[in-house]
Amino acid sequence: MDKQKLFQLLERVGTLLRAEERKSATTLNLHPAHLQVLRYLAQCNRYSDTPMAVSEYLGTTKGTTSQSLLVLQRQGYLRKKSDPKDRRVVHLELTPKGRALTRKLALLANKEKTLAGLATAELQVTQQVLERLLCDLQKANHHRTFGQCHTCRYLLTTHDKQLFRCGLTQELLRAEETLKICQDHAFPSSSRSLEIAAN
Repeated sequence: MDKQKLFQLLERVGTLLRAEERKSATTLNLHPAHLQVLRYLAQCNRYSDTPMAVSEYLGTTKGTTSQSLLVLQRQGYLRKKSDPKDRRVVHLELTPKGRALTRKLALLANKEKTLAGLATAELQVTQQVLERLLCDLQKANHHRTFGQCHTCRYLLTTHDKQLFRCGLTQELLRAEETLKICQDHAFPSSSRSLEIAAN
C-alpha cells in the first residue's frame, strides 16, 4: 500500500474541486472564499452561525472572514443579527438570495456526474473512509469536528426519537436541526445512547 500515492490522489481531487469552485465563483462575480462561506452558513446550526465559527471552519483569519462577510452582506447574500440573549453575539443569516445561490452552486459544480460511475456500495465505502480520514486529521491537528448534531455525544433524545435536546445548551432541537453541523460537535466516546425526559 503506497500511502504517499493516496495523499497525492486526495490532493489532486482537492485541486480539481477548487478549480471548479473558482469557475463557479467567476460566473457569479465572487471569490471562491465567498462561496465557501455561503456553503458553510447553509449547513450550520443556530449555535455555529457566527463570524468566529465561519473563520474556524474555513481555517481563515478573522480579518479575511470579515472581508468576505462584508462583500456578501453588501451584495445581499447574508445579513447580520444580534443574539436576543446576548447582544454582543452576532449571528449570520442567509437571505432568500443567499439560499437561492447555495442551491444554484450545487448545480454549477456538477458533482453528481462525477460520482455517476460509482456503484452505491463503492460510494458508501468511500464516504466511510473519507469520514474516518477527516476525523483522524481533525484529531491530529486539534481541530473542531463540525459534525452533524445527530452524531454528537451531547444530543439527548427521547426513547421514541420524537424529541431532541442539546446537552450543552439544554435547548430543544427540531428534527431537521439535528442534521445541521455544529462547532461544538463531539463524537460519542461509546455507543451508549443518551435520553431525555419527554417533558
